[in-house]
Amino acid sequence: MRSLICLAGLLLLSPKILAGPPGLDSLAADLSGTFSSADQARGDEHFRDLTLHVVPVWTGRGDGPWLYCEQSLTDAPDHPYRQRLYHLAARADGAVEIRIFDLPDAIALTGAWKNPALLAGLDPGSLTPQPGCTLVLRREPDGSFKGGTEGKACANILHGATYATTEITVSEQQTVQWERGYNAGDTQVWGSNHGGYIFKKI
Repeated sequence: MRSLICLAGLLLLSPKILAGPPGLDSLAADLSGTFSSADQARGDEHFRDLTLHVVPVWTGRGDGPWLYCEQSLTDAPDHPYRQRLYHLAARADGAVEIRIFDLPDAIALTGAWKNPALLAGLDPGSLTPQPGCTLVLRREPDGSFKGGTEGKACANILHGATYATTEITVSEQQTVQWERGYNAGDTQVWGSNHGGYIFKKI
């Protein structure tokens, strides 16, 4: 009985044990930061020099980490071509989901990675979900997270595509992201044929 009481006391004094599913906060930390593909672009003409900013937002919520993502050509930082919110959630099978949401009037939110107050007027109900584009990741033995989209449910119309796929590997110092679009005949119509973009944390 005394052992059970001691164990209960330890659980109450150890918020990390009760803080949520293993890996969720670790993935959020690895995803967060400023990243650059400059090294890859210098060594391979098939890749461009891109900058990616990912920062935690709405940190007071209790439904799992939310992250703001802004991506641009490094020489055009005020004209991002991608702005999204990510919501991280654990699954019962041990995997972690990155649920992707589009933003209303995203251009007006440019720079929110350094000025989170720009997002203050938003809440999850004002976002547009992309349910078919959810990334499902699992932790690897080396501590990284690896996964991507599942099936053909991520709708996309760029360059005649009907769906897109994403493969992603996230580690402490870099994120590797390989995105491709396919038409109805499963022929690739956009995206790299030479592997994913390597974004190194800077």
